[in-house]
Amino acid sequence: MFVSAANFHKCNRQQPDWKECAFNAAQHGLTQLNRAYDELNIPSLNPYEVKEVSVAAGSGRSFAVNQHYRNCKVYGLNNANVTTFQFDFEKKTMNLNGLFPEVSIACDYELDGKILVLPVQGKGRSEITFKNGWAAILLSFEEAKKKRRTYLKFTSNEFVMKPELVTFHYDNLFNGDKTLTDNTNKVLNENWEAVFEDSKDDFAGIVEKIFLELINNFFSNVSVEEAFE
Repeated sequence: MFVSAANFHKCNRQQPDWKECAFNAAQHGLTQLNRAYDELNIPSLNPYEVKEVSVAAGSGRSFAVNQHYRNCKVYGLNNANVTTFQFDFEKKTMNLNGLFPEVSIACDYELDGKILVLPVQGKGRSEITFKNGWAAILLSFEEAKKKRRTYLKFTSNEFVMKPELVTFHYDNLFNGDKTLTDNTNKVLNENWEAVFEDSKDDFAGIVEKIFLELINNFFSNVSVEEAFE
């Protein structure tokens, strides 16, 4: 699948084992992203840095909280295992499924809203960890010609993420009141399934945004001819 840098594998669409080659190249390429590749405009996945994410309070009963995160670092994405990888040039789609042992998002945070029936507010450091999860993303792409070469631009059709466990930790809630902070973290973790269900689209959106940025950066620099022929 991947070329331009020596650490990535290339697959020819005409070879008999094209699908198997593409699958193996996707898994191998993911494991190589523990460092940045400046020539491809691809940052390191260990960690991956996100400047800012805002999540508006939804209508869910468990986690109706305005969330603002800054200076985030995402750990563990490069340890995912690819279980399905399908690149369809006729339908212009990419389908990728994978398992991840652990993904953690550490940020500066600001919260204001309600968790279950409890009012909550504060700002400080936070860490949200997703354990033993499954994720699937379906992408569509368009082709564009540039200097007689073909480049791809991806958009997301669907993204789903299902962890077996989510843990939350927020420092300095309620202006540093340790008792209230500890109790709130306890409530979050004891009710993680309900909290995640209310906010799963927002949490998944963070990972989805990262994946789209990575793949679009790559295919805006590496043509189809370079990657697959």
